Amino acid sequence: MKSLKDKSYFVYLLLTLVVFIWGLNFSLVKWAVSEISPLPFNVVRYTIASLVIFTIITVKKGWQSIPPADVVKLVLLGILGHTVYQILFIKGISLTTAGNSSLFLATSPIWTGLLSAVLGKDRLSKKAWFGTIMAFVGVFLVTLGGGKISIGESGTIGDLLVLLAAFSLSAYTVLSKDLLERYSPLRLTAFTMVIGSIGLWIFAYRPVVEKSWGSVSWGTWGVIVYSALFAVVVGYLVWFTAVKAIGPSRTAVFNNVTPIIAFALAFFLLGEPIAPLQIIGGITVLWGVSLTVRN
Repeated sequence: MKSLKDKSYFVYLLLTLVVFIWGLNFSLVKWAVSEISPLPFNVVRYTIASLVIFTIITVKKGWQSIPPADVVKLVLLGILGHTVYQILFIKGISLTTAGNSSLFLATSPIWTGLLSAVLGKDRLSKKAWFGTIMAFVGVFLVTLGGGKISIGESGTIGDLLVLLAAFSLSAYTVLSKDLLERYSPLRLTAFTMVIGSIGLWIFAYRPVVEKSWGSVSWGTWGVIVYSALFAVVVGYLVWFTAVKAIGPSRTAVFNNVTPIIAFALAFFLLGEPIAPLQIIGGITVLWGVSLTVRN
């Protein structure tokens, strides 16, 4: 019993580390895409991450044959959950702040609950619906606190793109449900990440090959490696280990801490201002997400 308790403490420690890794990742990516175009940056970092995590799962678990029907589903999920998601995320963060990006991605559980309810896969309680409404109120307050809301404003467009990225991630989560009965979450992620990377290459092949990579600074290369190996590979491995060890609900709570760290680090590292209305909105979003996840 003691060893099991010690293992849980170790998992909590790893999750805390990953939350800091993810919080820092938003600021580093925001800084890097000011030097290199968002799409080439994302294609390279995600290709590295996909190959590494696919190699790890194949060496550790071995190859698993995939029926043709599942191949089609995996391709569609890979395009939705990784290609589309990554394009929306990287373009969004290049237009809005690192803090806003982290907070709006944290609304993913809200979209997951709404989509599950619409598709008849789950039902939301009254408290969960209230939490959903509160989260969207918080999103509005954060956007309003960052300046004038206008469709023509790049910051507003960036916020909308990140929200769409959160929705695509939620759709990927909901639509993965039947496949998770035949594949482990980590194996499913490895398969779909590789497919998603191929989709990114198809979409952004020209800007990648035309990029003068020799002119890219060592700092930006460091961000690419950090984001690929730590934010993606280590993040996924620790996350799924935690889900198995302490359960999805306890694990999900840690994701709500990421925006707090991201906002703080963006303030100190990038000088991103934090308006009082954004603080109120951020608290409202996290409260709403917490209510929805628990109920």
